[in-house]
Amino acid sequence: MKKLLAVVLAAVMALSLGVVAFAAEYDATYTYDVKDGSKTAKNEIYPDDSVYLKLNGIKVDVPQIADPSRTTAVTLNEKDFTDGDLWKVKFDKGGDNSKMIAKISLSEKNYGGDRGPWVKIETKADYTTDEFKIKPSMTLTAKDDITIGGVVRFVKGDKINVDFGTIYISNDEDPADQDYAAGTGGVVLKPTKNDDNEITWEDEQNTIAVLKFMGDDNQTKFFPKLSTKWEDADYAEYFADQDAFIFNFKGSVAGETKISSTSRATLELYNPYYDSDEDEYTVDPENCIVYQVQEDGTMAEAAFKVVENEDGDMVFQTKTRELGIYIIAEKPYTTAVEDVETPDDGKAIPDTGIWA
Repeated sequence: MKKLLAVVLAAVMALSLGVVAFAAEYDATYTYDVKDGSKTAKNEIYPDDSVYLKLNGIKVDVPQIADPSRTTAVTLNEKDFTDGDLWKVKFDKGGDNSKMIAKISLSEKNYGGDRGPWVKIETKADYTTDEFKIKPSMTLTAKDDITIGGVVRFVKGDKINVDFGTIYISNDEDPADQDYAAGTGGVVLKPTKNDDNEITWEDEQNTIAVLKFMGDDNQTKFFPKLSTKWEDADYAEYFADQDAFIFNFKGSVAGETKISSTSRATLELYNPYYDSDEDEYTVDPENCIVYQVQEDGTMAEAAFKVVENEDGDMVFQTKTRELGIYIIAEKPYTTAVEDVETPDDGKAIPDTGIWA
């Protein structure tokens, strides 16, 4: 009898304290703007690129405090859900082709005075014309009870699911007879069958590289993105004491710059030591050294020769069946001197390897 009475009293006490609120899960609706790195369509991205999404109000219907049977629409703006004291933000790459997503994060990159925050989606490299469909999402979890206007309340642990929808990742395909700005990516080239193909890369002022070849019957596609930046080049330090210039046909790391041609293609690299204002060479082209990075990461002198092209410019020319990573230097590279063991005869062991 005492046990039954205790149970009844406990039930009465619980009712007097009010109904306990449990964490809920909400599916949000929203729109987003796209900045930078996007293709022509809003839901498309190039491989090895980044896209920035600005969420224009995350909207959820939340039960009212006074009458949970009724809901009120609540809008969270970027500054709200990025408040670290209120919300925990977690990203999910999704199940489909998630390997193509390198990273998802919040960014405050400045676009004309607008720092977002943006949802930044970074994609991994791909050297084909395959299309990958991804479905990334974001989850906001309330770190504590959050009351809005005294009307509605998010309970600690409440989750808001933000589904970014379906986004497609793929390169474009162009004929192999084009002009590109250095650094242009997202393009796979298809040679014209049994015809002349010519690809030109330019910077803000000059032509910096030209590839010419006769297309064969196979029309095998290739990926010849050209970068002239030293970022991520492990060998940059070996040219720190001089002005050296890199021509990095990035697809070469995956063997995707093989040229579908009837014979070896002609590659010409411009002379970076020409001063157009003074109309003179700051370094004699004949004294320059052209290195090519090998598959094992070492460097070897490449078989380039100095020739005058059709425009009367001195260029470095070679014949090749596959584009690679080239460095034009005014003198031999040097390696950093490290501590070395000293043999019994007192002579130091020489540093002869590039990866010293």
